[in-house]
Amino acid sequence: MGLNPIDRSKEQRPQTASPEILVIGGGKGGVGKTCFSVNTAVEVARRGWRVILLDADLSCSNIETVLGFRSQKRLDDFFLQKGKKQLQEIVCETPYPNLSLIPGTSGLMDAANPRFQQKVALIRELRRLDADLVMVDLDAGAHLNTLDFFLMTNTNGVLVITPERTSIDNAFKFLRAALFRRIERFYRSPEVGFLLKRNETLTDFLISIKKADCFKTSVKKQLCDELLALAAAFRPKIVVSKASNAHEAKIAATILAKFARQHLCIETDNLGFVYFDKYVSEAVNSGVPFVVGKPQLKISGCIVDMANRLGYF
Repeated sequence: MGLNPIDRSKEQRPQTASPEILVIGGGKGGVGKTCFSVNTAVEVARRGWRVILLDADLSCSNIETVLGFRSQKRLDDFFLQKGKKQLQEIVCETPYPNLSLIPGTSGLMDAANPRFQQKVALIRELRRLDADLVMVDLDAGAHLNTLDFFLMTNTNGVLVITPERTSIDNAFKFLRAALFRRIERFYRSPEVGFLLKRNETLTDFLISIKKADCFKTSVKKQLCDELLALAAAFRPKIVVSKASNAHEAKIAATILAKFARQHLCIETDNLGFVYFDKYVSEAVNSGVPFVVGKPQLKISGCIVDMANRLGYF
């Protein structure tokens, strides 16, 4: 079941003080987010990159199932550590060369709802891991923990959707929640927070600021400029999963991009798509990622193409 890793020298990989971080989210459950994360992690690791995959679904983790092995370590162990927390101690090997895993939590109440300090410590430790790439597979929805993990990076957030309208709508709501969370954390202002909770789009929020009596004219202009800059810096990537064909995938990505641009002033990048394939369920049940079990399938080729677009040659 193992793969032969490609030998890449240190000179061929970018040398940075901290690993690159790729965060994968999805507004709706069942869109294929974890399958994308696992198969992309295996593919990138096969190319010689040292990859650590974090199962950040704090209530229903399942990456071990998709990878086909079990670990005695859990993310709970990190949260329960006394004193200075060390995430590297939770990292475990997988059956695949160059790929390590930080298993998810047990799903118990305390681990599923970490305290703010625990979450901050986890994000800090992720940036200190000994790896070239850290991939973070989030749970579905727009919970505060999920949003804060997604906001670890401006341009390396990946949002997985399907061509269904409900998935596109939920993805838009996820992006809105992420942007508004970024704004809330940036200002920490009661006045800004008050207006933010009463608007459904960034464009409406900008109008509210211009009409607000609690800000001077000069402050209003500064706020609007800063908000547009915050939105412009946020550049998530879109992956369309379970697509019948490339045209259907492009339409779904275009619709979401249009909504994000018009209502949130966010530009998205279309990373690619994965075909709908009945074999995916078989791959999950067998515990063998499809890039390993069926590399000749179109879905495996889609993962290869997206790994290339991400720059992991």
